[in-house]
Amino acid sequence: MSMPSIPKEPHRPNRKEVAIDLLESIALEEIALSHIMNAEAEKIQAFVGKHLNFPTHPESRDIIKFNKGVNQLLETIVMKEWLLLKKLENVMEFMDKDKHHHHDESSSDDSSSDDSSSDDSSSDDSSSDDSSSDEDKHHDHDENSSDESSGASLQESSDVSLQESSDES
Repeated sequence: MSMPSIPKEPHRPNRKEVAIDLLESIALEEIALSHIMNAEAEKIQAFVGKHLNFPTHPESRDIIKFNKGVNQLLETIVMKEWLLLKKLENVMEFMDKDKHHHHDESSSDDSSSDDSSSDDSSSDDSSSDDSSSDEDKHHDHDENSSDESSGASLQESSDVSLQESSDES
């Protein structure tokens, strides 16, 4: 059985467009979660009443049951927020690898190694803590390059996910 292939399309998004789309999807999910939490807050206010007088006169077991339902929803929202955080971290890593990828290509075109090394340290300073030493930066770069296979699979899965979502539209 052969490997599936993605058919060519007239407009295939580039890495930057994919990253922007992923960030927009995170923002939209955050907005949706805020609407859910707002609706739950209104439900709680209606249950408790404006003057905290419980207008429906619930029994203790009804209050406990209501509280458990609110708790379950909040736990679900917290889990979703964690997933969105991980998605954001992956997108940021994806964008960072893309920035290093373009930087590596441009520095290989330069004939002077002194110029590229000074450019290298200035770009690293902007994306990392100023107090870290050059040795730490090179060590971090070595660790990141060992994870390139997982980054490549993230890129491939993002591209495939984006393709699947555009096919569904």
